Amino acid sequence: MTGFLTALSGKLAERWLTLLLGPSVLLMSATAAGATLGHRRWYDTGLLLDRLDRLSAQPALRNTGTLVLVLAGLLAVSAGLGLAVSALGAVVERAWLATRPRRLAARRRRRWDTAQQRFEHALVAAARAEHTPEAEATAARARELNARRNRISLAPPTRPFWLGDRIAAVDTRVWAAYRLDLTSAWPRLWLTLPEDVRAEIGAARGRLAAASRLVAWALGYLAVGVVWWPAVIVGVVTAVTAWWRARAAGVAFAELAESAVDLHGRGLAEGLGIPCAGPLTEDVGAEITTLLRKRT
Repeated sequence: MTGFLTALSGKLAERWLTLLLGPSVLLMSATAAGATLGHRRWYDTGLLLDRLDRLSAQPALRNTGTLVLVLAGLLAVSAGLGLAVSALGAVVERAWLATRPRRLAARRRRRWDTAQQRFEHALVAAARAEHTPEAEATAARARELNARRNRISLAPPTRPFWLGDRIAAVDTRVWAAYRLDLTSAWPRLWLTLPEDVRAEIGAARGRLAAASRLVAWALGYLAVGVVWWPAVIVGVVTAVTAWWRARAAGVAFAELAESAVDLHGRGLAEGLGIPCAGPLTEDVGAEITTLLRKRT
């Protein structure tokens, strides 16, 4: 037990150091530098070094007790800042996946409907052009329009942001293919998944949460930009990086979740005592949904 607790404390300390302490110290350093230099002398490293020399020469900082208190205060502030960023990151993630504002969602839906209509017209044109010299060109045009529609969303949009629609599309696609309510089925399906599959899905979910926290750090740098404009550049670059990471993590999470249904849906049916001789079908999926919803 002692060895287990030691290893656990080491892992917790390492995680805290990686997620909270390091970025917190960087942000606090940028804040201190910005408050010292300001907008006009943003590049003056000599001034910054001079202020550091004066601070280190203070008699109070030569006292061991004072140094311990200062270090403890810095650690406390960095930990508090890290926890605040984690909470703000959760808010950012909820905003990405939210259904409001509905006006933005309706705008995305209009774009998707237009792309869908163009794709359908291209399909008709490709069908009519079969066995003609234009067949290859019309088929390529249909594939291009299909990809253009999918870049907006894989299913009719219901969320204001692309990331929310990409994850919500998993539920829509699973329902369309199997008549399976993924909201009700997911907790039971999760219990039937192999450990390595759950680890992959959990890792993708963790990367999405990390990208949301990175947006929160970007907001911190943008706030420092009020007194020191170079921090704005750092904040913008961080925000753009966070968005691209969130897109990649969201795609990975959605693909893994949908793949889990495709590959292990039969195991869910068998675990619930529902016969499923072959691949998961609409009839089996509807039976699972009826059982799990329990008339609600």
